[in-house]
Amino acid sequence: MKVRYTNILVVMVIIFSMIIVSCQSAPTPEETIPTEAVQLTDEIEGVVEETEQPATSSEKPTIIVAIDGDIDHIELQQFRTIAGYDATANLYEPLVTQKAVQDENGVWIGSNDYVGAGAESWEVSDDGLVYTFHLRKEAKFADGTPVTAKDYYITFDRAINGNGYIKLLLPSFAGVESIDQVKVIDDYTLQITQNKASSLSLIIYGFQVLGAMSEKTIKDHATADDPWAETWHRNNANPSGPYVITSWKPGEEYVFEPNPFYWRGPDYYGNSKVIYRVIPDASTREQLLRAGDIDIAQGIPYKDIADLQKDSNLTFFKIKTPRVYHAGMNVTKKPFDDVRVRKAVSMAVDYQAIVDNVIYGFGENPKSPVGVSMPTHTDEFWPYEGPNIEDAKALLAEAGYPDGFEVDLLVPQEDQARMDAATWIQAGLATIGVKVNINAQPTAQFNSLLDTHEQPFYMFEWYSWGNDPAFQLHWNFRCEAWTNYALYCDPAMDKIIDDLIVTSDPDKREELSYQGQKMALDTATWIYLYQNDWVVAAQKGVTGVGFFNDLHTHFSNLTK
Repeated sequence: MKVRYTNILVVMVIIFSMIIVSCQSAPTPEETIPTEAVQLTDEIEGVVEETEQPATSSEKPTIIVAIDGDIDHIELQQFRTIAGYDATANLYEPLVTQKAVQDENGVWIGSNDYVGAGAESWEVSDDGLVYTFHLRKEAKFADGTPVTAKDYYITFDRAINGNGYIKLLLPSFAGVESIDQVKVIDDYTLQITQNKASSLSLIIYGFQVLGAMSEKTIKDHATADDPWAETWHRNNANPSGPYVITSWKPGEEYVFEPNPFYWRGPDYYGNSKVIYRVIPDASTREQLLRAGDIDIAQGIPYKDIADLQKDSNLTFFKIKTPRVYHAGMNVTKKPFDDVRVRKAVSMAVDYQAIVDNVIYGFGENPKSPVGVSMPTHTDEFWPYEGPNIEDAKALLAEAGYPDGFEVDLLVPQEDQARMDAATWIQAGLATIGVKVNINAQPTAQFNSLLDTHEQPFYMFEWYSWGNDPAFQLHWNFRCEAWTNYALYCDPAMDKIIDDLIVTSDPDKREELSYQGQKMALDTATWIYLYQNDWVVAAQKGVTGVGFFNDLHTHFSNLTK
């Protein structure tokens, strides 16, 4: 691959549409070349020279994926779009990762066992407080420089002291509040001393947002106003993970190619590149898939899947995900400050009709905030088997609302499934005298209104990357959690969550989780709507689709 230099420094990948590709003889990946990080900005100024880079095999297929949303940015530690998270999942290497196991449908599923990624091994002290990670000496960034303990250190420093959201996770779930708790023992040894033992530490250390970032790259692009180089990293990367972005055309197309310096080597990849094409219109994605112009289509509407399944040239991967969609009720706002009202409206909803007509049977009702397929899920405490109009009316009358009431339901208008579910809620609540006005807002406005914590009735969904009940209960039912939009608060629930975090015994964790699930259902702050399957439509012969805790597409196994 032919690339360019800026200020005599190698650029692994040239900007957006200015990539020039050609076959060249190449140095081996083991040669450390002092290169600049991958550039994705509009142009490069300065002295321009050419160099050669290690080539990847051209015999492996290109995988073209049609996506329904765009990449807004690739700054690792800031919130971003789904496509943005897809990108960073393949650009950065955390210390550990889930062990992938292929299921009976050929889908690679991330298990609850963790294996080394950036770290080849680790030890945990007897008291569960000290994690010592031994890094891979063969690991390198895309610019050819070694990945060392200093790089992981600055990644944690950035997470703890920067402007990102990971600082919300580290103290609660891993007992890391200060960068002083992270130490560089030597170039390839990193030690983390937690202030509490946690059953979730490895899960946290495996999050993509703690993937190794280059200390040199951060310092080279930092400014007085931007000491963590966040602005540069929004559109640029020096990957420690398996892929680099070699073309960046916002709203159109992004090309990901194997990182020639990635420690696993060329045999790790099932493809020569993955192309993300931004196709917002679902019918267009379906047409391209039928025509064979793309290999994978994301975001196929559930109503269209049955018809597409008749096409013998297509294959479908149905993956159960523990993402819980719900309508939340703010317990600080009338009439939802009365649990009898919350239970009454929950009784009036036709749950099976929502599963059948909103997600067309591709999923189920979770019957708990801890989704089906999440460890310790139970439906033991689910009290609603179908609309119970008479009992619901009686509860409303008991609460002082014999004639019902009127309320606005906030919904993101771009999410058709949630819009459809809102109409079923509206119809169900009408049977008990409650008038629901559907307040459909663009997603940005929806999020802004939700973040005021003033909405009495809203549609939301939640899945915790860690696929563990402690995360699910913490973010939605802990007193001070920002994402607890129902503003439910009970010290007893907080105690259950705290105990779940520090308890490692599986039986005790299951008992605690059951207590939390029962309390959540008893307080009735959510109307549980559906837990949809992730359905991936692809050309027949495409394999390597994977599902991991972060619910984002990992490219390396994709092939055909």
